[in-house]
Amino acid sequence: MEEVVSVLQYAVLLFLDVLGYVIVARCILSLFASEDSKLLLFCYAVSEPVVAPVRRLLERIPALEDFPIDFSYVATFLFLTVVRTVLLSVV
Repeated sequence: MEEVVSVLQYAVLLFLDVLGYVIVARCILSLFASEDSKLLLFCYAVSEPVVAPVRRLLERIPALEDFPIDFSYVATFLFLTVVRTVLLSVV
């Protein structure tokens, strides 16, 4: 049973790491790549289901309502880091 939990923990941590890298790649590619870039479209497709709910939560904060910078990427990355840290400390 311990082995199953260990493999599952490793898989979740790997998923969180890859998702974090995809979010960082999306931020960087959005600055330099064209909107038709297949890599940018892939990063968007993978990360948007996680970033969109965070974006909707941040839109409810009045101070960030008219702010020109989208903090949802940073907030999502920080959230993934916290989840990763908690998972590492649990087992």
